[in-house]
Amino acid sequence: MTGVLRWWCSTGVLSTKPDVSPGSTPFSRELLMPVIRTTSPRAIAVSLLNPQFGEIPPRTASPRRVILLLAVLCCVLLGPGGEQQARAWQRQSSANSRNLSRRSGGQVQTRDLQRLARVREQHAALREKFSADLNELASWCDEHRFPEAAARIRRLARPVDPQMLLGSPLPAEVQPDLSPSLPAEERHWQAQLRFLQREFAADLYLLSRRVLNDGSPSYAYDLVREVARHDPDHRTARRLLGYVRLGEEWVTPYAARMQRSRNVWHERFGWLPKTHVERYEAGERFFRGRWMSARQEEEIRRDFSQAWEVHTEHFLVKTNHSLERGVEVATALEDFYGFFFQTFAAFFTDSEQMKKLFSGGSRSTTVPHPHEVHYYRTRDEYNAKLVSKIPQIAITNGLYYTNDRTSYFFHDPEQENDATLFHEATHQMLYESSSRDRAIAQNAHFWIIEGIACYMESFHREKETVSLGDPRYTRFVAARYRYMVDSYYVPLAEFDAMSMLEFQTSRDIARNYSQASGLSHFFMHYDGGRYRDALIEHLAQHYQVQPGGLRRIQSLDELTGVSMAELDRQYGEYTREVQAAIRAELEDQAREGAAPVQP
Repeated sequence: MTGVLRWWCSTGVLSTKPDVSPGSTPFSRELLMPVIRTTSPRAIAVSLLNPQFGEIPPRTASPRRVILLLAVLCCVLLGPGGEQQARAWQRQSSANSRNLSRRSGGQVQTRDLQRLARVREQHAALREKFSADLNELASWCDEHRFPEAAARIRRLARPVDPQMLLGSPLPAEVQPDLSPSLPAEERHWQAQLRFLQREFAADLYLLSRRVLNDGSPSYAYDLVREVARHDPDHRTARRLLGYVRLGEEWVTPYAARMQRSRNVWHERFGWLPKTHVERYEAGERFFRGRWMSARQEEEIRRDFSQAWEVHTEHFLVKTNHSLERGVEVATALEDFYGFFFQTFAAFFTDSEQMKKLFSGGSRSTTVPHPHEVHYYRTRDEYNAKLVSKIPQIAITNGLYYTNDRTSYFFHDPEQENDATLFHEATHQMLYESSSRDRAIAQNAHFWIIEGIACYMESFHREKETVSLGDPRYTRFVAARYRYMVDSYYVPLAEFDAMSMLEFQTSRDIARNYSQASGLSHFFMHYDGGRYRDALIEHLAQHYQVQPGGLRRIQSLDELTGVSMAELDRQYGEYTREVQAAIRAELEDQAREGAAPVQP
C-alpha cells in the first residue's frame, strides 16, 4: 500500500506492573510497528480503493460499496477529520453484516458444536480406558520389581493439560522387534506396553478421520500427533507429519535427499559431506575451495558479506557469529516450524487437500524459497546494518522486514530463551505463505497479528517434550494480571475494530499486547480448543491471497457463531478458571514439598 512501511519488530519495554507472583518484575518484550502514513486525504482515498488490498469480495451487496464510496468522499471532502467518520460508517456496516451472518449460521454452528462435543466425549473415553490399562500394567511392574518401568508407564497415563499443546520429539529410528533374549517378565511388560499403545493409536487414528470429516482439521491433527506419540511407526501418521522411511530411519523428504547425496547432519556443523566430518571435528574448515584452520575461517567470516550459511529444510540462516551458533538457531527454527505447521495445519492446507492427505495423498516436498534469517555477532552490527531502513532500530531486539522478506537478529549473551526468535518467525512464516506483497490488518483486527506471535513465543523445547501455550508463560501471566488485578479489558468488539495505527499508537500499548496475548490463548484453548479452527481461519483470511487479490475478513463472532459480548464473558470465565487451576497446583505442590511452579 502506498505510504505504508510494513515491518514487525521486538522491542524491550519493561512491564509497568508486577506479575501475579509477589515481588517479580517480568521483562515483557512489547512490539512496535511504526507506520509512515500519507497526510493527503486524496492519497488515503486512493489506498482505500486499491483493489489489491480491498477486503470486500466482488459479490458483496452494493450497499457496502456505497458506504465505502461515501467513506472515500468523506476523506476527500472533509479532510483528515473525515477519516474517523468514514471508519465509523465502515464498522457499522460490518456489524450489520455480522449480525445477519450469525442469525443465518447459528443453527449450523450449534450442530457442529454438538458433533464436536460427542467426538470429544469419545476421545475422553478412549483416554480413560487407556490410562486405566496403563495403571494396571504399572502396578504389575511394581509387583515384579520394575520401578523405573512403572514410573515411565504412569507418566504416559497422566491426563493431558487442556491449556497446553504438547508433543514429543519422535524417534528417528524404526522400533526394533523385542529381543528374544530378554528375560520373560521384562519381555512381558514391554510387549504389553507396545500392544496397548498401538491399540490406542489405531483407535485415535480412526477418530481423527471422523473429526476431519466433521470439519475440525486442527483437532484432527492434534489426534495425529497423539497417534505418533504412542505408535511412532504408524505409517499414515508419520506421512501426515511430514516423514518418509529411509532404511531403518524416519526422516523428512529433505533429509532423505541430503543423505542420498552423501551428506550427513552434524549437531555442531549442520549438513556436511560425509567425507568432511572427521576433518571438521579435528578443527579444519573447508572454504573457498580449500582447507584452512577454524581460526582462519573465523577471521574471514567476521565480515557479514562472507557469513556462514546454514541451510535446513525451511530456513537459510546467515551469521558472522559462528557456524555452531548458526546451527543452533537453524535447529531451533526447524523444531519450531515443525510444531507450528502441525498446529496451524488448517492455515496451510484447506479441508479438501487435508482429506486427500488423510486418504493417502502426498504432500508437496519442495520449499521454493527458504525463510531467510540474518544473525549478527553484535547489536552494534545489527543496528548499523538496519538503521538506514528503520531509524528506530536501536530499540528493537529483533525484526522481520517484509520489504526484503528477511528476519534480523543479533547475539545477546544475556538473553536466556528464543522468544524473540519464535515471535519474528511467526510473522515471517505467516506472511511468506504467499509470494505477493500485501497489507495485513491495516484497518481492523490488528490485535490477532501480534497476539498470535506473542502466543507462539511460549514454544518450549525439552528432551522428551515440546509444548506451546503454557499458561505460566510471562505473556499469559501478564494478561491475567491486567484483567483480574488492573481491571483492564477492552471489549472485544472495540478491540477487534482497532486499526494497526490505533493499536500501535495507543497509550495503553503494553496493556493491549497483554490482552492480545490472553485472547489468543483463549481462542486456542477454550473448551478444549472449540474456537481454534475459527481463529486459524481468521488468520488465513488475513494472510492468504484470493484470486483477484480481494479478501473479505470475517470477524471472530461470525466465524464462531458467538456474539462478541458472549466471547467477552467466556474470556473472563476462562481467565479466572486458568488462574484458579494454577493456584490449586501451587497449593498441591506446597503440601507435597515440591518446587512450586510460577502462577
